[in-house]
Amino acid sequence: MAYNTGTIPTLAELITAKFIPEIFSKNVIMHTKSNLVVANAVNAEYRADLRVGYKVHIPVLSEITDAEVTPGTEPTAVTVAGTPVSITVDQWRVAAGEISDMANIEDHAAYLDKLAESCAYRITKRVDTKLGSLFSALAAGSIYGSDGQTLSDDIILALMEYLDSGDVPEEMRSFIVDPSSKVDMLKIDKFVRNDYVRNPVVATGKFGDIYNMPVLVTNNLAEASTGNYGVMMHRDALGLVIQNSPRAQLIRKPWEFVTVAQVDVVYGVGELRATFGKSFYTRAK
Repeated sequence: MAYNTGTIPTLAELITAKFIPEIFSKNVIMHTKSNLVVANAVNAEYRADLRVGYKVHIPVLSEITDAEVTPGTEPTAVTVAGTPVSITVDQWRVAAGEISDMANIEDHAAYLDKLAESCAYRITKRVDTKLGSLFSALAAGSIYGSDGQTLSDDIILALMEYLDSGDVPEEMRSFIVDPSSKVDMLKIDKFVRNDYVRNPVVATGKFGDIYNMPVLVTNNLAEASTGNYGVMMHRDALGLVIQNSPRAQLIRKPWEFVTVAQVDVVYGVGELRATFGKSFYTRAK
């Protein structure tokens, strides 16, 4: 029986809905979920309780120079404060769903708990996807390779060379790919031989390691024409400013005989160091 058709249910319909003749399992089948990996791979040190419209300014230090010592001469101090970067907190997203009191009273399945979980996942996925949309703008919008290319060891090495040439620290780098690139990597002998067995796929999206970098697999990458935009980057390439935690609420609406599960979040994302990452085309969406 549908409760959201805008019609008032008849007494017979209510009785049928209240006293269900079939036995329903208490285990709810949850919808499928993609791996959420991007938010954990970027710099989120600027978290604070913020409101929409706030802007966070992040100082950037320039590389200091040295000079030859001249006895009796005071050394000249240079200004190391570079141009700050900023992240505007301009995203306010909400996910909400409702369940009728009838279903809640019957408790023939744990719908309410799963509904709240689904709302929280949707909000987290939104943040992940928003960050993924910034990959193609790294390295001044220069994307390695051609759309639809097969990921190879040469591509991985070329991306590494780009980061190494820019003095990007090796620590806290990540290689973020989609399922098509995962399959391509399984055909790279050195990846399978060294890491695949030791680091199997887990729920966090961690697939393994290659060249001392974690390989993260997700379906939340921005789409190109044929493939997606993957990335090799340091965590300081992108920044995330978000509330300390998304706000989750269960709201009773007795006048409508429903309970609403609602999760909202205020956040902002931005590019911190354009040269700290480089995107590449994947083989397929």
